[in-house]
Amino acid sequence: MKRNFTKMVSVYWVSLSKSSIFMHGRIRRQYARQALITTVLLATFLGGCAQLGPQVLTSGRPQYNIAVQETESQQLLLNIVRQRYRDPVLFLDVTSISSGFSRQATAGLTGNTGTSNVGGALGGTISESPFITYAPNTGEAFVRQMMTPLDINTLALIVQAGWSIERTLLIVGDSINQLRNTPGDDNPQSGYLKFQQAVSSLRDLQREGKLSLGAEQVKEGAEPELSLVVAPDAIDSEPYRKACEALKVACDGRPLKLKHAIGAAIDNETMLLATRSLFSSMFFLSQGVDVPEEDVARGFVSHSSIVAGGPFDEAGTGESLFMVHSSAEEPEHAAVKVSYRNSWFYIADEDSSSKVTFALVSMIMMLQSGNSAKVTPLITIPAG
Repeated sequence: MKRNFTKMVSVYWVSLSKSSIFMHGRIRRQYARQALITTVLLATFLGGCAQLGPQVLTSGRPQYNIAVQETESQQLLLNIVRQRYRDPVLFLDVTSISSGFSRQATAGLTGNTGTSNVGGALGGTISESPFITYAPNTGEAFVRQMMTPLDINTLALIVQAGWSIERTLLIVGDSINQLRNTPGDDNPQSGYLKFQQAVSSLRDLQREGKLSLGAEQVKEGAEPELSLVVAPDAIDSEPYRKACEALKVACDGRPLKLKHAIGAAIDNETMLLATRSLFSSMFFLSQGVDVPEEDVARGFVSHSSIVAGGPFDEAGTGESLFMVHSSAEEPEHAAVKVSYRNSWFYIADEDSSSKVTFALVSMIMMLQSGNSAKVTPLITIPAG
């Protein structure tokens, strides 16, 4: 970043020089002295009195903020595309950003008091020397962050913050009771699509304000157990009935206990929920990456096995959960774009569904790096 003050001041002195042509004797000498005094005062102002820090902070901080956010998004998209190609992933963290600024002011006066020519010049420059430190995320802590299934309390925090329970469970949910959220299932009608229908019904209840996550106090002094709570006036609704039938639980309006486990329900009032790791969630979303046909033809990547009517089937559902396009040329209108394997991969700026999904994955990644084990939902249901 450089700023030049020469232009404004030079115009002033050129104007003064031209007006001095018609001056003689003491008048010329008087204007020359005034020019010299003005030059020295302005140089002193630029050299010592002007406050550089606030100006740099105002212009620099937003730009660094935008740059970090954009590159973080590009890195996440890059690793999802790598998952599509079955390539290793790598995250490179920006550990520190420091920047030094220097300022220099110059001033000069030229002229002859015995003639009609008086002129001067004033200028200044500001230079920046940024220093950015990168560190690859390869340690045990990062691997655990990527491979550990999402904590159920984190999931509760996300849903309670207003995110769609359908979108959240499609991304991080591996199974609910007997339903598997696995596209490769030999009989998708018995699992994959049924899972989608179940979470879609839960979303309908959530959208109407009839569904919430709560903590049930089963025993005094014990840790509260998470439950899905349905409003009393929603018991006879169609979304509630569909959800109960898909999950094979009783439709009696009682809180549905949430347990972090794999398998079928142990009773008709429990929902066994198995969550994915962040790595598995990214692999799941990589199904929505559209790859160039030439890469498929050369065996670099396989065809995407999109199930008709599934979350990645834009034709069957009206919108896709997540869609990444590919292009040989750099796209003009993209929310996020990255170059990989001689192609451009991007999320279209008008694709609001994919943008929301991408934002949710970004937030989950930040949550996984912290500690949300002590987060408790707001609603508490007393025992009995």
